[in-house]
Amino acid sequence: MTRRRKIGTIIGGIVLVAVAVAMATLLLADDRGPVSPFPSTEATAQPSPSPSPTPPRPSATASATVDEGTWPTYGYNDARTRCNPSLTLHPPYRVKWRFDARDLLEFPPVVERDRLYINTGHGRVCCLDAATGELVWQFRTRGKLASSPTLADGVVYVTSLRGLLFALDARSGSQLWSLKLDGPSECSPLVWRGMIVLGDWQGMVYAIDVRSHKVRWKRRTGGKITASPACAGTKIVISSYDGHVYCFTPRGRPVWSFHARRRLVSSDRFYATPAIAYRTVYIGSIGGTIYALDLQTGHQRWSRPTGGWVYSSPAVWRDFVFEGSYDRTLYALDAATGQVRWRFAAGAPISGSPTVINGIVYFSTIQGRSYGLHARSGRVVWSFADGRYTAVTGGRTTLYLCGGRTLYALVQKP
Repeated sequence: MTRRRKIGTIIGGIVLVAVAVAMATLLLADDRGPVSPFPSTEATAQPSPSPSPTPPRPSATASATVDEGTWPTYGYNDARTRCNPSLTLHPPYRVKWRFDARDLLEFPPVVERDRLYINTGHGRVCCLDAATGELVWQFRTRGKLASSPTLADGVVYVTSLRGLLFALDARSGSQLWSLKLDGPSECSPLVWRGMIVLGDWQGMVYAIDVRSHKVRWKRRTGGKITASPACAGTKIVISSYDGHVYCFTPRGRPVWSFHARRRLVSSDRFYATPAIAYRTVYIGSIGGTIYALDLQTGHQRWSRPTGGWVYSSPAVWRDFVFEGSYDRTLYALDAATGQVRWRFAAGAPISGSPTVINGIVYFSTIQGRSYGLHARSGRVVWSFADGRYTAVTGGRTTLYLCGGRTLYALVQKP
């Protein structure tokens, strides 16, 4: 072997070792315990106690009790836990009715007992009769929509990629008012404490007064916001493309921010909406890492890497956190430690968010199939030949499954 070839072989070996070390760094979980994003000299830098091995149930930290016959916002409640503990729906199912939207259905409907409200990709807000699936009314926003509506006190709130917030009368569909934002928004608004809280592509977080329709406060982040805000107690949490998760008080005062660790070639970013339970914020990053952050301080409790992008928002049920990844896997993690309880190979990337109803975790893959898995074991108990993004929401007696272009009402077989 010539000297030049020997040198080339040595250099190649060094490169391979460096790549292997870097990949191991990215793929191994960070289980070092709480990590503070603040300087250690500050009082806020003292790490809070780690959650107990068996944390309290999510209802202990959910912001408010939601009527069991409703599903009023994206993620079910203000904490966005994506779990309605009162529903008893269970497969097998049959199709009661279907609604052909003739358009993209990227985000699931919200439910108010006898009516459903769903946004279509090219700008229609549709109100459907829950019993029959018939169209009750529709409102054309003349712009694309990329979120679920939010229902509160007889008003349907919708954000648009035209950069508008619409308030519609839930019974008639008539426009009550609208507000121009600084940029496009694909945020499902949070209606909380007399405010409508949302974000936009200009990186702005807004708190808008429900009665006056005027902006109470605005706060700018360093990147585009695609997530919806979540809240628990007195804290509002939202993520940004600048790689941060932000926490604010009801008056808009910053409490903390968490910066995701850097990747090999660029900083990590957040697309997904956080979920809050057990005094912890759970969120996945575009870089493929699932984080658990202390709600009070923003300290990292744990992180768990996946093998692909995470656009999915997590679901929290009992002591589990469920998250889908573009690596074609649904992960069931221990809420306290981040350890993998089980994983399910779905055979296709998972972009939308999972939902838990009566001990079954539902999700869809982008190749058009939905699954229902036993939440504790990962065993398949049901599947359906449609679905693409977030799979289901539920009413008292009906499971509503969001296909690529069709909404299905499913009821239990006798």
